[in-house]
Amino acid sequence: MPFVGEVLRMFRFLLTAAFSTALSGCATLEGSASAPTSDATRPRVAEPATPPPAPSATDQPGPANPAFIEERARQAYETGRWDVAEGYYLQLTRLQPGNAESWFQLGNLYAEQGRLDSAQRAYRESLRRRDDARTLHNLGLVQVKLGIGALRESQQRLPPNDPARQETREWLRTLLETALQ
Repeated sequence: MPFVGEVLRMFRFLLTAAFSTALSGCATLEGSASAPTSDATRPRVAEPATPPPAPSATDQPGPANPAFIEERARQAYETGRWDVAEGYYLQLTRLQPGNAESWFQLGNLYAEQGRLDSAQRAYRESLRRRDDARTLHNLGLVQVKLGIGALRESQQRLPPNDPARQETREWLRTLLETALQ
């Protein structure tokens, strides 16, 4: 059965590559933090039609100002300082518990790091606060990746003569065929 083993190894490689690419394409909210991109590929955000209001005392930078923290989180995310960005986003979720965007960005951060269980939890928290198609999209990608991981592990752990092993192989094959279409 060396041929079957080789096919499964090739399958795992292709499946991992296909879904890693899909996960790296997680949606971002318009005007929010996203994965680092070059200036040439970064989408341009339209300027607001009206000028922003004059700053008030609560708009000044400081440790408890959500706008200040959000900007710091975005900067840390864009420069790949994951631990710093995570701390800021977690702080935002405590300061503004109803803010879906903070949870969404936290989910993106976790997905980017491969922390899929944490990403799934963060996307669900975001969806609890706001029903959003982009968040649902990213949650779906994370869940597919988690499901494939579980199927791959079960494939390795099931005894060769177990009917569930063949069923698992078929599911993985179907997922790969679907992903490549």
